[in-house]
Amino acid sequence: MHEWALLIFTVCMQAAIGGVLMLWLFYKKISGNNEEKTFSAMRVPLLAISVLSIIGLGASFSHLGTPSNAFNTILHLGSSWMSREILVTGLFIGVIFITTGLAFVQKRVNPLLLLVSALIGLIDIYCMAAIYATTLVSGWNSINTYTSFYGTALVLGPVLAATLIAPVMKGKAQGLVRYSFYIAIVGVAIQLVGMAVSATVMPEVNVINGLNAMAALEGYQGTVALRWIIEVVGIGLLGVLSMTSSKKISYSYAYVALAAIIVAEGMSRYVFYVLGA
Repeated sequence: MHEWALLIFTVCMQAAIGGVLMLWLFYKKISGNNEEKTFSAMRVPLLAISVLSIIGLGASFSHLGTPSNAFNTILHLGSSWMSREILVTGLFIGVIFITTGLAFVQKRVNPLLLLVSALIGLIDIYCMAAIYATTLVSGWNSINTYTSFYGTALVLGPVLAATLIAPVMKGKAQGLVRYSFYIAIVGVAIQLVGMAVSATVMPEVNVINGLNAMAALEGYQGTVALRWIIEVVGIGLLGVLSMTSSKKISYSYAYVALAAIIVAEGMSRYVFYVLGA
């Protein structure tokens, strides 16, 4: 598998997009009348999302070779999903940096900019998925590509946001973790539905290499199973944190859940790229 740069790019960007969407949803729950406290809670997640975006951008340049190649690619907006992806990714990163920068200057978070960032990000995920869904690779050219990418954003993003906010928002931490848990469950459900639907319409042959998706993944069934075990453990831990009645519970365990889900989603994306290897 030679697509490590793309794996890093897609997972980082989708985590960042899901994270900023979650911050917008969190805003109404934690803002109240104290904008300074809201900024204090959101500044670390905003920085983390910005860093993830830069890591993703660096990985994409690594794949393309040089920034000039990205500029040349973007000239084909009318015919290339990759061109659209590069443009929309650049817009997302630009807006999220403006959002973060203004927040640190003004000591307040602008919810409108959070919303704009999230909407651009959701469009960006569609562009990412369309690059693969419009190929002739069995397993890529199906609805599963879209549900897999959006599912990653809706699983990783909420867990990332909740993990970084919960230790600061002591009184509201459990409510935020519970909210993230519910949305992460929705993300997993979206992924499972996509897998089920795509399995019923899977093309028999991959026109690129003459294999169907099931044959290409024959040696990776253990990886797929382990991925789901790790993901269930991570989300299950988040669920325990969200439902426990103990006052001594440490929300630092959310970092364990986050690490588990990062590993699980990374494994899922690895298997995804195996299809096109």
